[in-house]
Amino acid sequence: MSGPLLALARPLLALVGASAQPPALEPFRSFERLVTGNGHFVASYDRATRRIDTFLEHPYRFARPRDEAPDLCFSADESRDLAREISFGLRVDAAAEWLSQVALDEAGWVEGTGVIRAEQHVGPERTVRAETFGWAPFGIEQPVLVLVISVRNVGDRSLEVTPFALFDLRLGEAHGRREPSAEGEEATWDARRACLYEWGPSRGTAAYVALSGAHRIFVGARADLDATVRAARDLDEVRATSGPRADVVAAFQGPRWSLGPGERAAWGVAVLWALDEDAAPDVEAVRAWSAGLEPHVLLERELAEQRAWLGPLPPGLRADEARLWRASEVVLRMAQVREPGRGFGQILASLPPGLGHVESQWNIAWVRDMAYATVALARSGHLEEAAAALRFQIAAGPGRHTAIVGRPYRISITRYFGDGSEESDCNADGPNIEFDGFGLFLWSLAETVRAGFVMPEAWWSVVEDEIADVLVSLRDETGGLRPDSSIWEVHWNGRQRRFTYSALAAVRGLCDVADLARAAGRLEAASRWRDAALGIRHALLERHRDRRGALGQSQEDVAIGHHYADAAAIEGISWSVFDPGRRTAQATVAMLLDALRVPTGVGWMRNDDGGWYDSQEWVFIGLRALPALRAVGLREQAERLDAWLLGQALANDLQWSELHDARTGRYAGSIPMVGFGAGAYILSRLPLPEPPCGEYAPDEPALLPLADGGVPEGDAGTADGSAASDGGLGDGPAASPDGERPPRAAGTGCACRASHGSRSHETAALISSAIGLAAGLGRYRRGGRRS
Repeated sequence: MSGPLLALARPLLALVGASAQPPALEPFRSFERLVTGNGHFVASYDRATRRIDTFLEHPYRFARPRDEAPDLCFSADESRDLAREISFGLRVDAAAEWLSQVALDEAGWVEGTGVIRAEQHVGPERTVRAETFGWAPFGIEQPVLVLVISVRNVGDRSLEVTPFALFDLRLGEAHGRREPSAEGEEATWDARRACLYEWGPSRGTAAYVALSGAHRIFVGARADLDATVRAARDLDEVRATSGPRADVVAAFQGPRWSLGPGERAAWGVAVLWALDEDAAPDVEAVRAWSAGLEPHVLLERELAEQRAWLGPLPPGLRADEARLWRASEVVLRMAQVREPGRGFGQILASLPPGLGHVESQWNIAWVRDMAYATVALARSGHLEEAAAALRFQIAAGPGRHTAIVGRPYRISITRYFGDGSEESDCNADGPNIEFDGFGLFLWSLAETVRAGFVMPEAWWSVVEDEIADVLVSLRDETGGLRPDSSIWEVHWNGRQRRFTYSALAAVRGLCDVADLARAAGRLEAASRWRDAALGIRHALLERHRDRRGALGQSQEDVAIGHHYADAAAIEGISWSVFDPGRRTAQATVAMLLDALRVPTGVGWMRNDDGGWYDSQEWVFIGLRALPALRAVGLREQAERLDAWLLGQALANDLQWSELHDARTGRYAGSIPMVGFGAGAYILSRLPLPEPPCGEYAPDEPALLPLADGGVPEGDAGTADGSAASDGGLGDGPAASPDGERPPRAAGTGCACRASHGSRSHETAALISSAIGLAAGLGRYRRGGRRS
């Protein structure tokens, strides 16, 4: 570009960069739930209704396939959510109320733990401060929720205070759905063990355990119980039902305390779920665990034990970053299944119930999410848990889709049921068949070994025959990977493509397992896997980049020449496949910043395919982009994105959302996310890994460094905007090996369609057309769905 044109372009680029940012949103609360779990179940507290209203009998969504489907598209029953309400109440002098009816002062996890704490002020003059604590103990290998209420007289006169506990579970038939009915429930008191059993027509028994004693017990109708509490009377002494009834509730009344100013007292109960008719042995296990300790001592012991599990903090974290790191560790732990059997060790993609929409609750073990979670566990000092996730996948049964994969394989091509069997979710476009999981597993295995795990010798036969060599066999005639469904799960039946993300995962994983093989003296396998990885990397360079050098979504999309922006390509930098200082990384980041920013101006969509889900802000993408942005020199961009993501998590009880609404920033999707949230956050605080196979991909030099506006500064091509002779950032897909350019879709031209949410895109397109800026800002524009 000539001097006068360059002088004109720079202030225009500055204008574009400034106008691209709408007024910044401040982080804000938009999610009201807190979860706790110990790998056997999940419970959730709703800040809005001030009660626990979720007790999921298993942490995962589907236990096992319901039938043997010939097309491998299985149906399954949901894990049941048993709770309608579990809460405390207090009587202060002559007035009583349930805490669900009292305004909430604050709530959150006790720092460094999964213990939920809520604070309220109760009584006619609100002079009793009530702190309630709920947690799933890791010291009990069963579904147990422990609840403690601690009260303190903060007034200036003595008060009579009595606690109550309400247990409203639904134990009727569920018929395969999430929520059982409340029909046919029965209950009886076990005086020997100081607990009340409740059951219904479906399998399982709930036990309500009076850890600190129960002075009165009630079983009956909720209306009768509420009338008693409103009248501030003692509970009616009813210890059993006379037969099956509908809508049975149970309640305990605790001791009557006379509290002077400043004095405090505490009381504890537990809710246990047993998947058989005899819950007595489980109750005795809870009694042995609690060891007769006073409630406040039991709580302090739990806090100390959970905090002792935490790993070392990396150096240099700010206080807010450290809080999020600790909370992320806790979420990773709570999301790992600990039920005995083949499902032990799997890590769920999220914890329920999120926003309450059952169909968007991802408490399912995807291979992909589990890989990020496993690496985060290994890198944060939790080798036992990381190894358990690897062991689960090694021990899982062989895959079912051998006809498509082409040979026996071990790692699921999508995800797992709770019992460890493979599941591929299906729709009208067929199953999801995802080849990225093979590379992702190998990456997570190598990272765990690097962190200190000693891989059993017996694993090598599975790793070689059913994982790494399977991945090698999935290469096509070009040296790249065959088409699959990949990270965004496009399904099959002609929708599969040669996705860039799957190829990047293959390069990372095959290089990493080659390193392990070489260290183990398996030189032939190491050479085979390294050669395959480098071949896939070569295919990425030749067939997955446009003429600017930017990585597109897939080989096929780049060949079409438009609507190929995919934020998953950021892993080319975050996995260190490409040198952040050279052409491919710089051009890819410039494209993604231009094409995928959401209307709020900070985060990114996952791709430019259109549709609501794709077009929201993806928190996982933002977290994975942070180290890449820093590496390519866009520190201001990175810090702006970092401040937004961290601010949102801090405002929402340290929980990572799947999505932020693209226009409002509200939490959306599944919450809290595990591998794609907690795991991705931990990895965002760590340095980039070493390049796979010990070297970056051979790459052209960057034409010019990126500016913090997200585009190259100055000239990047010829004066008319065409590609420079060195393969610079011109229009269109990369040339094929024979010199022919792949065909474009008819009428696509430069695809200069303005993205919703920012007028700056239109301005950028005009600038690009007028003076041939190399970034070609308008050429990545998203419009409708892919042609």
